[in-house]
Parts: sequence; structure tokens; C-alpha cells
Amino acid sequence: MKKTYLLFILSLFIVSCSSDDDNGNNNNPTPTNTFLPSNIGNYWVYDVQNSTISGRDSLYVANDTIINGSTFQKLRTKDQPFGFFSNALNKNAIRYDNGKIYLTGNAGLDFAADLPINIAVSNFIIFDQNAAENTELGTVSGTLEQEIEGFKIKFNYKLTSKTKATLANYTSGQQNYSNVRPVEITLNLEITAGLSGFPIAFPLLKPQNVVVSTQYYAENIGVVNATTDINYELEEIPLPDFQLPIPQSGTEHQVETLVNYNVD
Repeated sequence: MKKTYLLFILSLFIVSCSSDDDNGNNNNPTPTNTFLPSNIGNYWVYDVQNSTISGRDSLYVANDTIINGSTFQKLRTKDQPFGFFSNALNKNAIRYDNGKIYLTGNAGLDFAADLPINIAVSNFIIFDQNAAENTELGTVSGTLEQEIEGFKIKFNYKLTSKTKATLANYTSGQQNYSNVRPVEITLNLEITAGLSGFPIAFPLLKPQNVVVSTQYYAENIGVVNATTDINYELEEIPLPDFQLPIPQSGTEHQVETLVNYNVD
């Protein structure tokens, strides 16, 4: 059960914007975002399937919002989303400029109910229609520390977005799409753990890509498919009764398939 719970939480790459002012009546014109059309009221419905959780997500553009003087579009989901991609954009703000889609917010990744970590994201590029294959679009890295139940846990993280080869034709579900631009998002983690007051920190997770997610952007539609793989295995800690609130290992394969949409 703990393994299943962690895999679900890892897929909850939830972004909620901070320090912004909502304004649903902003009259400033927004440049055309053809690969993720962001007019207010646009929506996408996804069928989410994996071995532990399945359901249906409804993602929509809620309103314009001003962040640090720039106009963004706030996205939300109708209900708590199941899928990695919908979670990534739920309560998130994006803006489009010169072919690029930027994301700003505060990304939360919870390894357990009592062990939340948050990754600040500011103008992180998640898509660039003009970038060549295998171009790194954006990267953010840093270190976070948490203390819980006497354990000191340190996370070294690196979040990266990278283009993949353009697909002239792509099939997802029962639909065929043309001019599809995939983007790969990876989360690399290294974790060390120790006891408070104990001078030695033990390697808990060697640096590895814990999450690899590929989103397929179709022109004039948006993301038509998102495929996410979650894999990790923790190191054994050579101390008796050393138990962390993190499952020892996990693996998951998740697919989000577009089944309905409306874009202007």
C-alpha cells in the first residue's frame, strides 16, 4: 500500500502559483499559442490509465493573471486530477512568447503525507516550437532539506525539459494527429538521510531520473498524449530499526490520452 501511495504522490507534480494577481477581465492581447491554445474557456479531457490509478481529468484555462508585470494564463482542473500532466498544470500559470511556453509557480512533490517538498519554478520553458531536436529548453536545480520524526532528509534535485524529434504523424487512442512536437520532462533526484544529532548521512537514493514524462503537443490542439514512467530504488541503510516514511522501491507507467477538447 505504501508503494502504491508513493507512486501516486510522485505523479502529483502539482503547481500552484504564488505572488500573483488574478484578473479575469484583462484586455491585453495575448500572442497566439498554437501548440497549447490558451484562450479563456479552452479545455482538454484526458483518460488516465496505469496499474494503480485510473480516471478522467478535465483541464481548462480559467483566467488571465499578472505575475511580475507579465500576463499569464491560469489553468485548473475540474476535480483533483489523476494524471501527471494535468497535475503539472493544475493551478499553474503559463505564458507564450516567441514560440515558447513558460511556466511559473511552486512545484510540490510529496514523498509521503508528512514529508512535503516544494520546488520553485519561474519562467521555466516547457515547450519551444522553434527548437531543434534534443535541445534542452529549461532546467532548475537545488537542494531541499526536511526533518521528520528525528530523521534529516536531504534532496538534491534537477528538473529538465528537452525537445524530442518532431512527428509528422502520430496516433493516440483512436485519433491521428499531424505535426506533433514531443517534449520530455525529467526529474533527477539524489537523497541522503540521517538521524538528528548523528554526524553521518547515509546515501538513500543515488542520482537517478525518478520521473520521465513525455508530452506530445499537436498544433492547434494542445497536448494529445502524456506518457510518464516513475522508477526508483532506495539503498539499504546499515542501521537497526532505521525506517523512513518512504517506500523502498517503486515503478509505474502512466498514459494520459486526450478524448475530448474545445479550443479557440
